[in-house]
Amino acid sequence: MDEEDVYSLLDKRIKIERTERDADDKKTYDEVFDRNTLLALGKLISRGVIATLDFPIATGKEGNVYRATGEDEELLAVKIYRTSTATYKNLMKYITGDPRFRSIPKDRRGIISLWAQKEYKNLLRMEKAEIPGPKPVKLLGNVLVMAYIGCGERPAPMIKDCQLADPKEIFQTLLDIMRRLYSEVQLVHGDLSEYNILVDEGRCYLIDVGQSVVLEHPLARELLVRDIGNMARYFGKLGVECDEKDMLEFITEEET
Repeated sequence: MDEEDVYSLLDKRIKIERTERDADDKKTYDEVFDRNTLLALGKLISRGVIATLDFPIATGKEGNVYRATGEDEELLAVKIYRTSTATYKNLMKYITGDPRFRSIPKDRRGIISLWAQKEYKNLLRMEKAEIPGPKPVKLLGNVLVMAYIGCGERPAPMIKDCQLADPKEIFQTLLDIMRRLYSEVQLVHGDLSEYNILVDEGRCYLIDVGQSVVLEHPLARELLVRDIGNMARYFGKLGVECDEKDMLEFITEEET
């Protein structure tokens, strides 16, 4: 079966599923599964990267995440960046100034594909330094394939939905991760909050790193301060004493 045949089967399957959804779900299907996205999925299937696209597990500002299954039955997460409704203009401030991307496309689809490439590159850097996050598997256009974090039909929950036995210990663990991300990976997450941290079997994972910037980026310091503020706010509510100035000094290894 060639890629066009896979595309046709996917298109038929999406149309069948779409007829069983309400108006909002139909709109989402139309926004996510355009022809180019279906072609990308068809290529990933025909090349043996994924075998099936199973069901949605998360919906975000930039796109949707689906659980998938690989040919050897390992579970995968497939993030599909929406090219029709994504607020791509807001993405530019995270891309412009990144020395890894000197040439920036002018069209919407090109920018969204570049954004997907940015997240893929950031995940590769994190994997190399063994920073806990989704393991990148493959990128094709606006479709990013990653390792699945969770168990079966239940993806790992966000930290905000977990009952933390020892919030102070978790806070220190995340502070250490932020420090390593800064010093070893030379990245700032840029959108770190209780919504972008998963907890699986007691271990924290950073997700949604498309907006993460290298330290040379002009917004790096500002975004780091914002990340620190988000962490201090969240863990402060859990009774953890958080001094944002001390956190900044610890992460950046600055001397008082």
